Amino acid sequence: MPKKAETYVVGNFKGGVGKSTTVQMLSFESAFRKNRKTLVIDLDPQGNTSDVLSLTAENFGNDTLPEEFDATIWEAVRSGDIQSSIYQIIPNLDLIPANISFSDFPDYMIEKYPGDKLLQFKYIEELIEPLKSIYDVIYIDVPPTISTYSNAAMYVAEYVIVILQTQVKSLKGAQNYIDYMNFFIEQYNTDLEVVGIVPFMMQKRDSVDQEIYTAAKDIYGAHLLDTVVLSQSRLKRYDGSGITYEINKNGKVEQWDKRAHEVFVNILDEIDEHRLILSGEE
Repeated sequence: MPKKAETYVVGNFKGGVGKSTTVQMLSFESAFRKNRKTLVIDLDPQGNTSDVLSLTAENFGNDTLPEEFDATIWEAVRSGDIQSSIYQIIPNLDLIPANISFSDFPDYMIEKYPGDKLLQFKYIEELIEPLKSIYDVIYIDVPPTISTYSNAAMYVAEYVIVILQTQVKSLKGAQNYIDYMNFFIEQYNTDLEVVGIVPFMMQKRDSVDQEIYTAAKDIYGAHLLDTVVLSQSRLKRYDGSGITYEINKNGKVEQWDKRAHEVFVNILDEIDEHRLILSGEE
């Protein structure tokens, strides 16, 4: 059987819940710890994931990246040439970056296919489809809105990872995302399944956080992952420094890096289990 990448979109219709951080960390663990050929497609014009992964490349001695990406997803969309927009971050981890110029994407697609959203989505699908035979895993980062960006990602992806920060607005944003996903599947006759809901940045001793987590377990059951991303400063640091994996003088991984990475390795393992169940392989 020819290889076909497992393709994930990471979502919630509330901003600041840890979506981009999850894309960055899962893609890193997939490549670095699991040795899977992994691609990140940044479909967010803010380009936060592109910035963090660029810094990560520097941390791991990759000095081949330009100061500013001269070929991004925006150039790929306009030219039809996506290969020229792929950059290696570390071995096994590649990136198709985005920047603010990608904010013209919705207008461009309307102009290209006026009045036909399905053709807009199919254009993006055809652009990305050849990459699925090259990579083992593809992660797509999108803005936290119902938009051409999130719609295109839903059409291209097979699986959704929902991020649930343990706050009331995030719980509503997660449910709105899942409701919209179900509408989208019916509207455009596509296949997309929730492979896991990640509880994110929970404060152990915060009673509201605990209440939201309990409510989420009641609502989502087995879809809610057992692994919880607790609030930790190392993940916040990565936003400005890029991902690190520091080795101390004893030859062991520095403890705060180790804690941050182990959480996402566990998430990756759980998502693998859920995916196998969904696909009928287990």
